[in-house]
Amino acid sequence: MNVKNQSLTIASVLLLTLTMTACQKQTTVPATDSQAKPVVSTTTENQQVDKDTVADSTESSKDEATASIEQRESTKSFDMGMGDKRTATLKKSNDYSLYVFDGYTLDTTTHRLQLTNNPKYYADIEKLSSDFNLDELRTKGIKELATYGEAKEYKGDQLAEGPMVKASLLLQVSDEKGLYDYIVWEDEQSKDAYIFRVQSPEGKESETFLTPALTSLSSIASTRQQN
Repeated sequence: MNVKNQSLTIASVLLLTLTMTACQKQTTVPATDSQAKPVVSTTTENQQVDKDTVADSTESSKDEATASIEQRESTKSFDMGMGDKRTATLKKSNDYSLYVFDGYTLDTTTHRLQLTNNPKYYADIEKLSSDFNLDELRTKGIKELATYGEAKEYKGDQLAEGPMVKASLLLQVSDEKGLYDYIVWEDEQSKDAYIFRVQSPEGKESETFLTPALTSLSSIASTRQQN
């Protein structure tokens, strides 16, 4: 073999060696990808941990919401307007609780809030079923109030910043004989709904009965455990 041919042979061998080496290096790439797979698995595990954390947080929020419904301060101060601040005491029935001012009595058997010294001034509380229809209640309320006169509906700005400003429905008859209300109220936390039937006949107590009574009613909250 002459020198020229030998040089070509050596060059060919070197080229083949480099090519094989390059191919071997390329075959190691999948191995690198394979080694990266546990990272993906770790991310999945972290995601699962995050989901569990969110679930625990959601469950904790539900527990806190339930506690906020069931646990209320035994007394609470209310601003009645014109610098008049009064403290009311929490009273409970099986289904609800509300704050009651001095001079008022809540009968949890008849579900009646009344002026202690004059029971002609009162508000009856009726709990509604969850599938109540507001339009049907409006019609029913108008018929009930027809005994006292023609009912008018008040809402929005007409209620100003009074205790019943958030009422779902407020029908009223007001004349020389007194004031009579038919009110639908929904508890924002539990979504329980109630009808308040309020009677404030003409008399010396008519000017002082209504605001504390309606303030008490607006403080109503469910005492049942939420799911």
